[in-house]
Amino acid sequence: MSRENKRRKELEQLDKADLIEGYLLLEKRLATLEAQMNVLKQALGIKPGKTPSNSSVPPSQGPKPNLKPKKKAKRGPKKGHPGTSRQRQDPDEIVECRASQCGCCGHDLSALPQHEVGRHQVIDLPPLRPVVREVVRYGRYCPRCQTYQRAAAPTGYEHGRVFGSHLEGLVLYLHYAHPLSYERVQTILRDMTGLKLGIGTLVNIVNRAQARLQQGADAIQQRVQQAAVIGSDETGIRVDGQNQWQWVFQTPQWAYYTIRPSRATQIIRDVMAQAQPQVWVSDVYSAQMNHPATQYQICLAHQLRDLQYAIDTENCDWARQMQSLLRRAIHLHNHRDELSDRRFDLFAQAYTWTLDRLLATEPPSENSQRLWRRFHKHRYALLLFLERTDVPPTNNASEQALRNSVIYRKVTGGFRTVWGAALYANLLSILESARRQSRSVFDVLTSVFASDPQFSWIPE
Repeated sequence: MSRENKRRKELEQLDKADLIEGYLLLEKRLATLEAQMNVLKQALGIKPGKTPSNSSVPPSQGPKPNLKPKKKAKRGPKKGHPGTSRQRQDPDEIVECRASQCGCCGHDLSALPQHEVGRHQVIDLPPLRPVVREVVRYGRYCPRCQTYQRAAAPTGYEHGRVFGSHLEGLVLYLHYAHPLSYERVQTILRDMTGLKLGIGTLVNIVNRAQARLQQGADAIQQRVQQAAVIGSDETGIRVDGQNQWQWVFQTPQWAYYTIRPSRATQIIRDVMAQAQPQVWVSDVYSAQMNHPATQYQICLAHQLRDLQYAIDTENCDWARQMQSLLRRAIHLHNHRDELSDRRFDLFAQAYTWTLDRLLATEPPSENSQRLWRRFHKHRYALLLFLERTDVPPTNNASEQALRNSVIYRKVTGGFRTVWGAALYANLLSILESARRQSRSVFDVLTSVFASDPQFSWIPE
């Protein structure tokens, strides 16, 4: 018997109280060893590297551990949970199956009455084949005035139009919503529908939507300008071989994107024009701090990661207390609806007092001192979300709004033309706003190619 198996049998003979006591001793021993290791690292001048958990390093650049294989999930509901099944749909077609003859004696049963013994549904897609509609226009001379009259083409079949709105919307949907290259879109259309479209044709379809997408994006920009609370963020992107910046300005209902060659404050001024929102939510980047709002809330997710780095490198107790305070404040915000107004106000007041107490004492470590000065500067932007229900504690909504753009950048490598970048920003404004309002993205794209596009879901 191996040493491991022998030790396992010895542990199996212990009672529950002994196991708990042993586990607690191991936890204390582990904490002591970690503290000693941090002291040795500081003495040797060894600092842990920055990771996605203690800095703004992107998750894609962090180490990826090997995941343990997951156990196969058991079928059926969890213990204590009600079971659910697929909801029945209204059938488009009913196939009735009747017994024709007896399987034992061969007697004819087709003419006899039968009762229902089972029913199930099969959901499928019809074969995807393009529908070609040819428009034939007629005309003649008027017998009264002798002028020649030509019949007008119906809406959606105008002269010079080759592809319908559903096909054009599908091209934009595949190319931008799922970001696929023109070659892959071409392959999908050929394999699934039999359509053979050239790359130039696909580019022309996308280009034809440029003016209409601009119309919708301008309307969304006006909605954002009128909002009381606005979140903003930016990320790098390549346009025509040059480094540029993609900005997002968002609310819970709307998201406006723009791609500019600069990361300066002037971009915020250009987008917001004369608008002055009440609260601005962002990180502490200098351009974002020159916002036009009367108040602002800095992203606490960034601050928590920076505090974690101070804890990892310097084992700073001040950073640990500040991190705990911010986490408890975020937790209080997330459970605001579960508390009475008086109880919530008491917690908020206690957290405010704790924040003032922590800021009154300068921490000894270098990284914590840098954060201490930052928090002093932005004191009233740390817990503003506890005063207003419409202000979030983090800028995660802006970062999530840019996530698909980062994926698109990695897949495509950027944009070859300036007009392509502008079209993408306008289209993304419409797609993200539609998603936030739980609208069908494909239906919205189809409406863009309508003869008279009406962005009815964007109030005038």
